[in-house]
Amino acid sequence: MKPFKKIPALLFVAIFTFPVMLFAQSNYKQPMSIAKDGMITDASGTTIGSVTKGKIVKDHQGHKLAFVDGEGNLVDAHTNKKMGRMGKDGKTYYNANGEIYLTVKDKDETCDIFDASGKKIGNVHSSYKGMACVLHCFENGLDASHKKPAAPSTVYACPMHPEITGKEGDTCSKCHMKLVKK
Repeated sequence: MKPFKKIPALLFVAIFTFPVMLFAQSNYKQPMSIAKDGMITDASGTTIGSVTKGKIVKDHQGHKLAFVDGEGNLVDAHTNKKMGRMGKDGKTYYNANGEIYLTVKDKDETCDIFDASGKKIGNVHSSYKGMACVLHCFENGLDASHKKPAAPSTVYACPMHPEITGKEGDTCSKCHMKLVKK
Protein backbone atom coordinates (compact mmCIF):
# COMPACT_ATOMS: atom_id res chain seq x y z
CA MET A 1 0.00 0.00 0.00
CA LYS A 2 2.94 2.41 0.54
CA PRO A 3 3.60 2.97 -3.21
CA PHE A 4 0.03 4.28 -3.60
CA LYS A 5 0.57 6.94 -0.92
CA LYS A 6 3.16 8.64 -3.17
CA ILE A 7 0.76 8.96 -6.12
CA PRO A 8 -1.16 12.03 -4.82
CA ALA A 9 2.11 13.85 -4.13
CA LEU A 10 3.51 13.00 -7.55
CA LEU A 11 0.24 13.98 -9.21
CA PHE A 12 0.29 17.33 -7.38
CA VAL A 13 3.86 18.02 -8.53
CA ALA A 14 3.03 17.06 -12.12
CA ILE A 15 -0.12 19.20 -12.28
CA PHE A 16 1.61 22.34 -11.02
CA THR A 17 5.08 21.88 -12.53
CA PHE A 18 4.20 20.95 -16.10
CA PRO A 19 2.34 24.19 -16.97
CA VAL A 20 5.13 26.25 -15.40
CA MET A 21 7.71 24.42 -17.52
CA LEU A 22 5.69 25.02 -20.68
CA PHE A 23 5.23 28.70 -19.89
CA ALA A 24 8.88 29.18 -19.03
CA GLN A 25 9.98 27.70 -22.35
CA SER A 26 7.89 30.19 -24.32
CA ASN A 27 9.46 33.30 -22.73
CA TYR A 28 12.91 34.73 -23.16
CA LYS A 29 15.08 35.34 -20.15
CA GLN A 30 15.27 38.99 -19.21
CA PRO A 31 17.03 41.28 -19.57
CA MET A 32 17.53 41.06 -23.31
CA SER A 33 20.04 43.10 -25.25
CA ILE A 34 20.90 44.38 -28.69
CA ALA A 35 24.67 44.36 -29.22
CA LYS A 36 26.84 46.61 -31.36
CA ASP A 37 26.60 44.07 -34.22
CA GLY A 38 22.77 44.05 -34.07
CA MET A 39 22.50 40.59 -32.51
CA ILE A 40 19.62 40.25 -30.03
CA THR A 41 20.25 37.94 -27.09
CA ASP A 42 18.40 37.01 -23.92
CA ALA A 43 19.95 36.88 -20.43
CA SER A 44 21.35 33.40 -21.01
CA GLY A 45 23.25 34.64 -24.06
CA THR A 46 21.00 32.79 -26.52
CA THR A 47 20.66 34.61 -29.84
CA ILE A 48 16.96 35.23 -30.44
CA GLY A 49 17.17 37.52 -33.45
CA SER A 50 18.91 40.44 -35.08
CA VAL A 51 18.47 43.99 -36.28
CA THR A 52 20.12 45.24 -39.46
CA LYS A 53 21.54 48.71 -40.08
CA GLY A 54 18.61 49.06 -42.50
CA LYS A 55 16.25 48.71 -39.50
CA ILE A 56 14.94 45.27 -40.38
CA VAL A 57 14.12 42.88 -37.53
CA LYS A 58 14.79 39.18 -38.08
CA ASP A 59 14.26 36.09 -35.95
CA HIS A 60 17.10 33.72 -35.03
CA GLN A 61 16.65 31.90 -38.34
CA GLY A 62 16.96 35.09 -40.40
CA HIS A 63 13.26 35.44 -41.29
CA LYS A 64 12.08 39.04 -41.59
CA LEU A 65 9.62 39.89 -38.81
CA ALA A 66 9.31 43.68 -38.84
CA PHE A 67 10.94 46.90 -39.96
CA VAL A 68 11.08 50.55 -39.01
CA ASP A 69 9.71 52.84 -41.70
CA GLY A 70 10.91 56.36 -42.51
CA GLU A 71 8.53 57.87 -39.92
CA GLY A 72 9.82 55.80 -36.98
CA ASN A 73 6.93 53.30 -37.01
CA LEU A 74 7.62 49.65 -36.24
CA VAL A 75 5.70 47.73 -38.91
CA ASP A 76 4.85 44.01 -38.98
CA ALA A 77 6.58 42.64 -42.10
CA HIS A 78 3.77 40.18 -42.84
CA THR A 79 0.63 42.22 -42.27
CA ASN A 80 2.07 45.74 -42.76
CA LYS A 81 0.26 46.80 -39.58
CA LYS A 82 1.82 49.52 -37.47
CA MET A 83 2.77 48.04 -34.10
CA GLY A 84 4.21 51.14 -32.49
CA ARG A 85 6.44 54.14 -33.00
CA MET A 86 9.40 55.96 -31.60
CA GLY A 87 8.72 59.30 -29.92
CA LYS A 88 10.22 62.53 -31.25
CA ASP A 89 12.64 62.59 -28.31
CA GLY A 90 14.20 59.28 -29.46
CA LYS A 91 13.87 57.89 -25.94
CA THR A 92 10.14 57.12 -25.65
CA TYR A 93 8.30 54.38 -27.51
CA TYR A 94 4.56 54.12 -28.00
CA ASN A 95 2.38 51.13 -28.85
CA ALA A 96 -0.15 51.16 -31.72
CA ASN A 97 -2.70 52.82 -29.38
CA GLY A 98 -0.34 55.72 -28.62
CA GLU A 99 0.41 54.58 -25.05
CA ILE A 100 3.97 54.73 -23.71
CA TYR A 101 5.37 51.22 -23.36
CA LEU A 102 9.16 51.73 -23.31
CA THR A 103 11.68 54.37 -22.34
CA VAL A 104 15.40 54.42 -22.97
CA LYS A 105 18.01 55.95 -20.68
CA ASP A 106 21.47 56.69 -22.07
CA LYS A 107 24.55 55.41 -20.29
CA ASP A 108 27.85 55.68 -22.15
CA GLU A 109 27.99 53.39 -25.18
CA THR A 110 24.77 51.57 -24.28
CA CYS A 111 21.27 52.48 -23.16
CA ASP A 112 19.04 50.79 -20.60
CA ILE A 113 15.48 49.95 -21.64
CA PHE A 114 12.56 50.15 -19.20
CA ASP A 115 8.96 49.04 -19.62
CA ALA A 116 6.00 51.28 -18.74
CA SER A 117 6.12 50.16 -15.10
CA GLY A 118 9.80 51.16 -14.79
CA LYS A 119 11.19 47.60 -14.81
CA LYS A 120 14.48 47.23 -16.70
CA ILE A 121 13.87 44.81 -19.55
CA GLY A 122 17.09 45.17 -21.47
CA ASN A 123 20.00 47.02 -22.87
CA VAL A 124 20.75 48.32 -26.35
CA HIS A 125 23.93 49.55 -27.96
CA SER A 126 23.59 53.28 -28.66
CA SER A 127 23.87 52.69 -32.43
CA TYR A 128 20.60 50.72 -32.24
CA LYS A 129 18.79 52.98 -29.75
CA GLY A 130 16.04 53.60 -32.33
CA MET A 131 15.32 49.87 -32.34
CA ALA A 132 14.81 49.38 -28.59
CA CYS A 133 11.15 48.54 -29.17
CA VAL A 134 12.25 45.29 -30.79
CA LEU A 135 12.95 43.79 -27.36
CA HIS A 136 9.33 44.39 -26.39
CA CYS A 137 8.23 42.57 -29.53
CA PHE A 138 10.39 39.53 -28.81
CA GLU A 139 9.15 39.45 -25.21
CA ASN A 140 5.57 39.44 -26.50
CA GLY A 141 6.01 36.63 -29.01
CA LEU A 142 6.36 38.49 -32.31
CA ASP A 143 8.75 35.84 -33.57
CA ALA A 144 6.57 32.89 -32.59
CA SER A 145 3.22 34.20 -33.72
CA HIS A 146 4.23 35.73 -37.04
CA LYS A 147 4.76 33.18 -39.70
CA LYS A 148 5.03 33.77 -43.40
CA PRO A 149 1.56 33.68 -44.97
CA ALA A 150 0.82 30.64 -47.07
CA ALA A 151 1.45 31.14 -50.76
CA PRO A 152 -1.83 31.47 -52.63
CA SER A 153 -2.69 28.33 -54.54
CA THR A 154 -3.23 28.48 -58.28
CA VAL A 155 -6.90 28.75 -59.21
CA TYR A 156 -8.37 27.18 -62.33
CA ALA A 157 -11.68 28.33 -63.84
CA CYS A 158 -13.91 27.49 -66.75
CA PRO A 159 -13.40 29.82 -69.75
CA MET A 160 -17.19 29.82 -70.38
CA HIS A 161 -18.35 29.78 -66.74
CA PRO A 162 -15.73 31.66 -64.63
CA GLU A 163 -17.73 31.09 -61.45
CA ILE A 164 -16.82 27.39 -61.70
CA THR A 165 -13.36 26.93 -60.20
CA GLY A 166 -11.18 24.02 -59.18
CA LYS A 167 -7.70 22.60 -59.38
CA GLU A 168 -5.54 21.61 -62.33
CA GLY A 169 -7.11 18.81 -64.38
CA ASP A 170 -10.70 19.49 -63.27
CA THR A 171 -13.55 20.07 -65.73
CA CYS A 172 -16.52 22.42 -65.63
CA SER A 173 -19.62 20.90 -64.06
CA LYS A 174 -21.84 22.76 -66.57
CA CYS A 175 -20.12 22.37 -69.97
CA HIS A 176 -17.40 19.83 -69.13
CA MET A 177 -14.64 22.01 -70.59
CA LYS A 178 -11.20 21.69 -69.00
CA LEU A 179 -10.53 24.40 -66.40
CA VAL A 180 -7.72 26.82 -67.23
CA LYS A 181 -5.33 28.72 -64.99
CA LYS A 182 -6.86 32.02 -63.83
